[in-house]
Amino acid sequence: MLPTWLTEEYLQPRLRAYYKDDGLKVLKIWAKPATGKGENFVGIMTRIHVDYQLGDGSEQKKSFIVKQALPEDVPQAKVFFEYDLYTREMDMYEFVLPKLKELLAEAGLVGKLTADAIAVDRQYSTMILEDLAPYKYVNADRVKMLDLAHTKLTVEMLAKFHAAAIILKQRHPELLTKCFSTHFFSRDKKAYTEVYLGIFKVFLKFINGHPNLKQSYGAKLEKLWPHIMEYGARVYDVAEGELQTLNHGDCWTTNIMFQYDEAGIPQTVVAIDFQFSNCTSPANDLHYFFTTSLREEVRNKEPELVEHHYNTLKANLERFSYQGMFPSLQEYQLQFERRRFMSLMAHLFKPFMIYNGSEETSDFSSLYKETPEGLRFQKSVYESEVVLRSATKLLAILDSKGLLDLQ
Repeated sequence: MLPTWLTEEYLQPRLRAYYKDDGLKVLKIWAKPATGKGENFVGIMTRIHVDYQLGDGSEQKKSFIVKQALPEDVPQAKVFFEYDLYTREMDMYEFVLPKLKELLAEAGLVGKLTADAIAVDRQYSTMILEDLAPYKYVNADRVKMLDLAHTKLTVEMLAKFHAAAIILKQRHPELLTKCFSTHFFSRDKKAYTEVYLGIFKVFLKFINGHPNLKQSYGAKLEKLWPHIMEYGARVYDVAEGELQTLNHGDCWTTNIMFQYDEAGIPQTVVAIDFQFSNCTSPANDLHYFFTTSLREEVRNKEPELVEHHYNTLKANLERFSYQGMFPSLQEYQLQFERRRFMSLMAHLFKPFMIYNGSEETSDFSSLYKETPEGLRFQKSVYESEVVLRSATKLLAILDSKGLLDLQ
């Protein structure tokens, strides 16, 4: 359904400004939902089709993505409003991403970073974005997760984004307003505490349902449970001398899109969905991405992927003639290691991200609340060999590093 205010009269001046054509006339608009059920808990996405005539008389048909904030009466909306998610994403598309695009072009780092914003409307908490489908950008399979070729491309894209953002922070610090210091574990916010404590409890129930895992980790995880928000917050704290930049903040399979060649090999990648972007260590983006989106055999290549990100980031910054502080590889590896708790926090969402069963939900709270629908959904999501293998491996790593003990 089109919002009632999204009319030809509304869209015409915005398309004129975007295409720099004062003679452009919008002839017709119609719409389809842009995502399937359960694919987007944070906003409403609609694909609109627009017929318009250019100033020179020629006619065009194009599609755009309209992304709206959830209505305030939707239960999870209050969580997203408290964390400035909508303001933040509008700031990203209106101010930050266009500036990053400009900086990358200046350094000769070509290629698309994301979809352009045609219009950002704060009155309606709405963005009208370029539709990437006509450029043949598609999502990879979130259930199968990513192979090495997809992973390396994404790591390179993140290194490009992180490098441009380091320069942005130097030259235009005013663009990174206070909402960019907010994250899931912000100590002055409350709503995500319920989400994380709830979802950790679901994870604990799953661990306790497997005798071997319960014996090895059950008691430790029980003790850890009350402290996870503080440990999560520490992951985002950046010490003096550590690398800090703007992160994507939610980099996983569904928020990245690829273009492929005839042989089905991914050639380019773009990022979408920037409502969780925040200023912290780039290592957080890597932990989150590696944990949620990589196939097992690729996950095993973590040390070389961290090194690949480091080398690409360094090379990109050299193209900007960057003069600021930059860590040695060993220092960067330590900064990555210091944030390993992030992999546990990201893993709490992984079963839902790679779920392929028939139990559906469109309610975000079903991920963590003990309602009949929630309990059914959680049980179904955790009945997965992949999740069991992934959790077993992750807990062994975290335990061997002492991260399941109280800090």
